[in-house]
Amino acid sequence: MRRSFLYNFLFCLPVIMCSCEKEYDWDIKSNRTDILVVDGIITNEYITHCVRLSFTNQDLNMDSRAVSGATVFVTADTNSYEFVESVNDPGCYYALPFQAVIDRQYHLMIDYDSQTYEAVGEAVPVTPLKDPVFEGNAENNLQRYVFTESGQPSMLEVYYDWSEIPDYCTEYGYCQAQETFYNLDNIDVNNIYAPSRQIIWFPIGTSIIRKKYGLSEDHQAFLRSLLMETEWCGGVFDVQHGNVPTNLSNGAIGYFAVCMVVSDTLYVNHGY
Repeated sequence: MRRSFLYNFLFCLPVIMCSCEKEYDWDIKSNRTDILVVDGIITNEYITHCVRLSFTNQDLNMDSRAVSGATVFVTADTNSYEFVESVNDPGCYYALPFQAVIDRQYHLMIDYDSQTYEAVGEAVPVTPLKDPVFEGNAENNLQRYVFTESGQPSMLEVYYDWSEIPDYCTEYGYCQAQETFYNLDNIDVNNIYAPSRQIIWFPIGTSIIRKKYGLSEDHQAFLRSLLMETEWCGGVFDVQHGNVPTNLSNGAIGYFAVCMVVSDTLYVNHGY
């Protein structure tokens, strides 16, 4: 079915490319800058999970404004985890280490300024990581990571660290880098024809950490809509902008997720 869709789409592409464009003035009707934004993922890793709270901004380039003084809890069955705001990182609320388990609902509750915000998340299984695929650049002996889809809706974070190669740190400007890949259970024209993204080239001697997150149906829908507004925006086939879905109540935006995670560590010790 996917292949048939692609064939039909590519057949119609010349007609679409020659169609007319109409300028559209986007009228932003709300000037509110006090909407609560929630960003939190808890996983099956035994770590100090964080729920970050901030306010929306009117201007795109403004730094996010941390929300301090909130009361944050996550409950699951008879277990309750209190998240306390970090002294050194305002707006980021941490709990003592715990790990999420599958087939259990986790209920987020936030009390702030006489308002209560809630969300519910539940994890789905995650498939194992595939063997890594690298592609080399013969001119400078650098490598890049080649993403291969897993067949299951997932999000893959790849962290690079070449701190042991000081010359490349100086050349690149940093000693670490990170990129995220998405495998969503749909075909989006915006994804196929998304703007090009920067390729991260790394030298021999780089260590790589991969973390793969299983995505529930609702979490996948949130990420797809978010990508439409960010990474996939500015391509050939943009869609009309709209509100990104959320699982938060009472007017808050963002997403609270529970994910199963698998990870591994790689060391690039030869060229490809």
